[in-house]
Amino acid sequence: MDLFEYQGKQFFASFDIPVSKGEAVTTVDDALAAAERIGQYPVVIKAQVHVGGRGKAGGVKLANNLDEVREHATNILGLDIKGHIVKIIWIEVASDIAEEYYASFTLDRSAKKHLGMLSAEGGVEIEAVAEENPTPSPRSGSTRSTGSMRQPPANGSRPPTSTPMQRTARRHPPQALPCLHRG
Repeated sequence: MDLFEYQGKQFFASFDIPVSKGEAVTTVDDALAAAERIGQYPVVIKAQVHVGGRGKAGGVKLANNLDEVREHATNILGLDIKGHIVKIIWIEVASDIAEEYYASFTLDRSAKKHLGMLSAEGGVEIEAVAEENPTPSPRSGSTRSTGSMRQPPANGSRPPTSTPMQRTARRHPPQALPCLHRG
């Protein structure tokens, strides 16, 4: 199942994991109303598409006032990003980002296990990170859908830097999730 960013944030929020205040909308008028309800600037207007490279394609914009919300929502809705037409935008309070991490949870069909990956190089064009830096990301696997996460056998390689978040992610991936966003 592919989730839009806003769906992932709503899912996290349902488990009391902190996420930025925001709303998914489909029209410029709804974007303006959402920004008013949020009541705090700057806000970020983000295209909701199942493809990377939104920012470079013009699908992520910062707005400091209602006029900028209108301008960016107008430009982003209907935008074609790598063959994906933007029909939904997410309006959220802009975050002061100190660090970005990428978290992915998927099914490794060949190993018949769930796979969780964390990377300290997340946030922008994560697809390119693997090509430019093939060092393995911290990974964790589970043999049952309700099983606990465990580290695979060590292969001798470790990421070159080690922040508290990275150490937590390597040792206890599920516990690292609440640390991904510091609101």
